[in-house]
Amino acid sequence: MVSTIHAIYENGVFKPLERVDCREHAKVIVTIPLPEEHVSPPKHGFLDAIIDIAENCADSDLATQHDKYLYGDLAG
Repeated sequence: MVSTIHAIYENGVFKPLERVDCREHAKVIVTIPLPEEHVSPPKHGFLDAIIDIAENCADSDLATQHDKYLYGDLAG
């Protein structure tokens, strides 16, 4: 099971800010994303990928065949 909670770090201890469904003394793995690891998502996300494909696409059927260009020919 994976659960994400918010916590505060005080005096060497992480203190949950909400109720945690976990047995007492259970060993857990804590992942802490550091500020420099945060990457802003592209402004338009997947739309940018489609635009990049359209700019480099010699075919004129991109509007009707966009899944083929995004995911490949899955029928083959």
